[in-house]
Amino acid sequence: MTSKPKAFGSSVAFGDVNFPKWLTPKVIHSALFVHNAPTKEDIRTRVEYCAKQIGDEAMSFAMALLVLPDLMESTQRSPEYKAWQEMKQKKLN
Repeated sequence: MTSKPKAFGSSVAFGDVNFPKWLTPKVIHSALFVHNAPTKEDIRTRVEYCAKQIGDEAMSFAMALLVLPDLMESTQRSPEYKAWQEMKQKKLN
C-alpha cells in the first residue's frame, strides 16, 4: 500500500464524497439541530429557521430522517411485515 489511508471524515472535508441529495451534511446537521431542541416551541422555531437556510426540499429530507424510526416501528407492527417474518423463519428452519 503506497498511500496513507484517509482519516475517517477527511473525505467529507476535502469534497471527495459525492453525497446523494438526501444525505448531504447540511441535511444531517439540520436534522440533528432540530432533534436536539429542548422544547416543542424550539423545535418549531428551528424547523422554520432551517427551512429558510437550506430550502424546502432539503428540509423535507431532514424531517424524513427524524420520522424514520417511527415509520420503521409502525411498519414492523403491520400484518404484512409479520407475515414476511413468519415466512422467513419457515425458510430458515
